[in-house]
Amino acid sequence: MTRLLTEQVYTQAMNEIVEPYLNAHGASFFLCREADRAIHVLLYRTKKPPRGTILVSHGFTENIEKYKEFIYYLLQSGYHVCFPEHCGHGHSYRLTDDLSLVHIDSWQRYIADLLFTARRVKHALPQLPLYLYGHSMGGGIAAAAAAADPTLFAKVILSSPMIRPLTSPVPYLSAKRIAAHFCRSGRSDRYVAGQKPYGKPEYFEKSCGTSRGRFDLYQKKREKDLLLQLSAPSYGWLHAAVELNRYLQYRGYRQIQIPVLLFQAHDERLVSKKEQDRFIRKLRRRGVDASLIRVPGTKHEIINSNALVMRTYLKRLTAFFS
Repeated sequence: MTRLLTEQVYTQAMNEIVEPYLNAHGASFFLCREADRAIHVLLYRTKKPPRGTILVSHGFTENIEKYKEFIYYLLQSGYHVCFPEHCGHGHSYRLTDDLSLVHIDSWQRYIADLLFTARRVKHALPQLPLYLYGHSMGGGIAAAAAAADPTLFAKVILSSPMIRPLTSPVPYLSAKRIAAHFCRSGRSDRYVAGQKPYGKPEYFEKSCGTSRGRFDLYQKKREKDLLLQLSAPSYGWLHAAVELNRYLQYRGYRQIQIPVLLFQAHDERLVSKKEQDRFIRKLRRRGVDASLIRVPGTKHEIINSNALVMRTYLKRLTAFFS
């Protein structure tokens, strides 16, 4: 495995090594599943004999900037990497003009966009196995995609997946009813109560990662680019998350056939660990090769941990895919 970036030289190494490498080995393009709705996709090719292609499904409010270091490690491990930005994120199409708001009309839109992209990549690289990696919201999307097309992907990794979001301090059932009410009344694009547009920078102590260097660099990028300043969900997004949970736990798990590896963060405050445990148990009862690894010393964003944690995480990840 390639040498991992340390805190002391993180920003310098990203600017002088990682980003130039990705620029030299990547291509950016747009795909349209629907007219005038372009999905922004980045495809990176490894210099090594390829072991497969990994499609990365990112999390809520995220974009390519948060995954560049992670993608660099995957390339160094011998994998091509495809990174589509979900609807409402990064440079992909949006269903609202508010650049702070994550809004969607249906969870099925995320799945359809991801599968559309994945099939294009598989057609372009047919000789290689296609693997799927999903984090947080993207983990829920990845699980649903694996269920919707059971033979497209060879294996799937779910990292802190959003099988169900945590809605504290509002109880989940109450949040579910409120979101449904706003959607029925034509107000699905309203901010969820208590949520606000992008404003003051986030504090590291309240962040979802444990690496200060990674946190600081991403915050600087967010401050300079309006398209990276997503900060809050709409009621439409919350309702979609609820419906995605219903699908995964009552129907989707029955359709998954491929091996599944779920990484669970130790200090998890955004998604339900109980629902993750339940999902894996259901897969196992069906005879699916499904495993769960709890990662000590981590928060929700496991890829934003220190080099020691990342080394073990990447070894387990690449061992599973290979």
